[in-house]
Amino acid sequence: MKSRQLRGVSLFNSKMKARSLENFRAFLLTLLESIDHPISKSFYPLVFENRWTELVDLADAALLTEYRAADEHRLVHQLAAVIRKYPYPKGSVACDPKGKALKLFLTSEHRCSLVNRRFSLYEKCRSPHEKALVMARSWISHTLGDLRLPEIWDGCSFGPGASVGVAGNATNMARKLLSNVWTVTPGAYYYARSALIGDFLAMELLNTAPGRQQFSLDHELFNQKFKDKTSLIDYNKLTFVPKTAKIDRTIAVEPLLNGFVQKGVDLFMRKRLKRVGIDLNDQTRNQILARKGSEHGESDPYVTIDLSSASDSISIGLCRYMLPPEWFDFLSQIRSRCYMLNGNISVYHKFTTMGNGFCFPLETLLFASICHTAYSEKSLKDDFSVYGDDIIVRQSVATRVLDLLRICGFQVNSNKTCLFGPFRESCGADWFEGEDVRPLNLDYAFDSLQNIIKFCNLARSKGTWEGIFYQSLQYLESLIPSELFFCRPFTGQVDTALEVPLDVFMASSFSRFDKFYQTWSWVELITSARPDVLVKRVAGYNVALMRGAVTGCRSQVPFAERRNTRTKIRRIAYCGASSTFLPRFAGL
Repeated sequence: MKSRQLRGVSLFNSKMKARSLENFRAFLLTLLESIDHPISKSFYPLVFENRWTELVDLADAALLTEYRAADEHRLVHQLAAVIRKYPYPKGSVACDPKGKALKLFLTSEHRCSLVNRRFSLYEKCRSPHEKALVMARSWISHTLGDLRLPEIWDGCSFGPGASVGVAGNATNMARKLLSNVWTVTPGAYYYARSALIGDFLAMELLNTAPGRQQFSLDHELFNQKFKDKTSLIDYNKLTFVPKTAKIDRTIAVEPLLNGFVQKGVDLFMRKRLKRVGIDLNDQTRNQILARKGSEHGESDPYVTIDLSSASDSISIGLCRYMLPPEWFDFLSQIRSRCYMLNGNISVYHKFTTMGNGFCFPLETLLFASICHTAYSEKSLKDDFSVYGDDIIVRQSVATRVLDLLRICGFQVNSNKTCLFGPFRESCGADWFEGEDVRPLNLDYAFDSLQNIIKFCNLARSKGTWEGIFYQSLQYLESLIPSELFFCRPFTGQVDTALEVPLDVFMASSFSRFDKFYQTWSWVELITSARPDVLVKRVAGYNVALMRGAVTGCRSQVPFAERRNTRTKIRRIAYCGASSTFLPRFAGL
């Protein structure tokens, strides 16, 4: 029974993949027909005639319009959100996302070069903004404190993403630790060695002789083995990932050991920022302040500021001027000074890029120092909030914050910066006069049973979304044959089974009452990571396994492939606070 249903899921997914754009077109037509609004009438003929480029352009333009009521704002932004980020087939939208992202990256590089010149003059001549910049620099120095390398080494680890030399689907910790070559820049070489020499598992990996169970603690032997295993490079690799239908996002893939050390800096900076009230592990404060700013209850409300290419606008000159000397020298050594694109290597004018392990806390630190300076100049107590490039300040200091940001080389995104009016946006929360108007983004195709189930469940998770998508959700569900209509009466993982009312579930052919557990059970898809079986053959796998155990890897699948998954069908029951697999069921 299970194998027959799995074959049915596979055949259904193949069919949906072949007609994914047709499904999306029918979904949009059903959605737009159900909505009586001028914008839906403008979208409809473009969808009907497959004019996808014009449709995406119109959706982008709709976001720039101001609306008087929360309901209208929510509706228009929701319609735009299912259009702008959809992964259209290649050639259906007349634009070059990668080329546009590259152009934006090079523009940011040019702007950073100009900012570098400006700050080099500030170091030689007195700056007209010296008082403000010195105040920001003092706050940064106070927040970071002394450079404590042993604490940074304690936080060093291998992240899950790709590195130079370890790419593809297998980028787990074991693959990186057991890689034949560890890539590292010359500046980060000795820092990486210092971080690893205190790690006994790394020493066991390098100092264990073939066929021996014992390993040497000789540091000289470790240094030689480390030298033999490392490969010196002085660049990272630019790559592009989807952002919207019109533009990609530029990310730099770091050398392996650079990323290892940068992760330790990231954790250290996060701890330091938390001491001054900035918690980079929690976006709640930004979301709450954005909601307060959208309401009409205060004379000096909170406003939200958004920046264009914030990560790509952190110039070398700015960091040299603002950071304590020992911190600048250290961070400069462990970053990549050059980038590779299409086989060509160029020198960076920016200090860090998206993909660098400490980019996020560093930009938070810089922007928070600017906000602190603006508040201090107004003799106000700090009540701002910064999370990456999501900045929230009082309206009375916003103009000064914007001035300081421009002085430091950052470009304000006027389309997403909300200084006036009833709308605020920050950290994944959109508010209009205190009402939640956050849209549901569609950045995946209707090309599988899992994706169709996922969208239906997400759309029903909030009443305002379900009200907009009511008829279009019925269309999506009509695509699912009855033998694959897996449903449950409880919430759970969004892409495993449709979440339906109890009466619909009771009428389902998959609903059963289990006398042993005294509860209702259902059938759903179980998607799990595919184990990386090849890594088991690599010498030193036992060391990687031990490292995984002490760092919290799952025992069932300690090392998995990044994008490959496997799907099973299981009978599940709700047992108190959780859903539990019922092993007693041989069939479904």
